[in-house]
Amino acid sequence: MKNRESSHRRKPRKVTIEDVAEHLGVSKATVSLALNDSPLVADKTKARVQEAARKLNYRANFFASRLSHGTSATIGLFVLGGEDESIWTLPSSWMFYHPIMQGVVHELSAEGYRLMFEVIATEEALEGKVLAKAVQEGFLDGIILVVQEDISYGFVEIATEMEFPLVVLNARIPLDVSSVKIDNEAGAKKVMAHLLDLGHEKIAYIGGPGKDLNAIERHKGVVAKARESGLPLKEEYLRVGDWQIDSGEQIAKELIELEEPPTAIFCANDQMAVGAVLMLQSLGYSVPGDVSVVGYDNSEICRIVTPHITTVKQSVEMMGEIGAQEVLRLIRSGVSVARHTKLEPELVVRDSTAPYGEDHGRRFG
Repeated sequence: MKNRESSHRRKPRKVTIEDVAEHLGVSKATVSLALNDSPLVADKTKARVQEAARKLNYRANFFASRLSHGTSATIGLFVLGGEDESIWTLPSSWMFYHPIMQGVVHELSAEGYRLMFEVIATEEALEGKVLAKAVQEGFLDGIILVVQEDISYGFVEIATEMEFPLVVLNARIPLDVSSVKIDNEAGAKKVMAHLLDLGHEKIAYIGGPGKDLNAIERHKGVVAKARESGLPLKEEYLRVGDWQIDSGEQIAKELIELEEPPTAIFCANDQMAVGAVLMLQSLGYSVPGDVSVVGYDNSEICRIVTPHITTVKQSVEMMGEIGAQEVLRLIRSGVSVARHTKLEPELVVRDSTAPYGEDHGRRFG
């Protein structure tokens, strides 16, 4: 299910090429030729024009400059790779990014577009140089930006100022830029509702890294559903993992050794859920006989382990497809209207969850 809304942008008046020409007392044609480094304009005049444009904060409209430079038929897929770009090599990251790439490539290739892929370190993105260079140099017709961290996204302002086709995936950032994202909060609420319907009240949650947008939203969903249901969430039941199997193993061990252990553990991704299942089984506990376990992502690993893991299916590939469709719309019709699409995830119930019963009470005394 997808939810879409549109918003018209209200921008302050932009400095125009006419303003630069009037400031210098030259023609618009001279300004245009100078900014495009034409050999028909003397170097001294070029320097004056470029300096004036800088002082007046003039930025050429992307679509106007495209008329003179033409189209590259290339879209950039930029992924913010966190503080350490090696995160891209982790299994949990690949399971998230790969379907997005599949969706983007499927849509773009059908329309005759090529894809340029790049992983950008967060620090490098925050400096603003990478996106600014891509926008200003004009070697791309549009950009799809995949984000995962709760940071300041002011560096995308260059795209809005130049009316450049930009779509953000996995978040709706403060700036009015077209976006496509999964409703993580809704997914987490569905998990909590499922566990509550099974009679569980001692529910633990293993979340993801603190700055991760998906982790933040899933944590909000857990807390919101607990509040709606009148379920007190013990502080000792709320833990933070790092998306990896080892993390799920270690935290599950800590949780089961509590004086009052949980009867259900909700993990914010499948990798940690697998870790939790493996650790509980190694300690002699039955899943779901003693403890129910839920993951998130519906990755193939959920069907490999025993028991098969209850999880949340999110349309990551569809997010990529819709993002590609949106950037193509912006290229063809302009960027005056930003569209925001939210995709609702689906709970997939398998064998790792069961009703809370007397067996749990006896086991945990």
